[in-house]
Amino acid sequence: MDGMPEYVVNVSAAASWADVIAAFNRDFIRPICGGEWNGNLDALNDYLSWPNDQPYRLVLRGWSDCATVVNQHAAHGGRPVLDVVDEILSDNPQAVVVRS
Repeated sequence: MDGMPEYVVNVSAAASWADVIAAFNRDFIRPICGGEWNGNLDALNDYLSWPNDQPYRLVLRGWSDCATVVNQHAAHGGRPVLDVVDEILSDNPQAVVVRS
């Protein structure tokens, strides 16, 4: 291993946007950043830059499994919410994202 801290968010059972929010809170935000994320996408950007250990690996387990059902929830401009989340993840180079 390269010594980079790794955080795993398991969204494999997510059947809704609320389930994705709950998974991020359970696996990343509460234990690593502190606090409670309400699903606001601007706030997600802030949480991704929060961990003191940078860079870090963020493993999104089950991402492709939940995408179809979760993307029924629209975000900014009616775009699928996970497409917007992907852009936020890409805009945070300290988080090396692995979708599994």
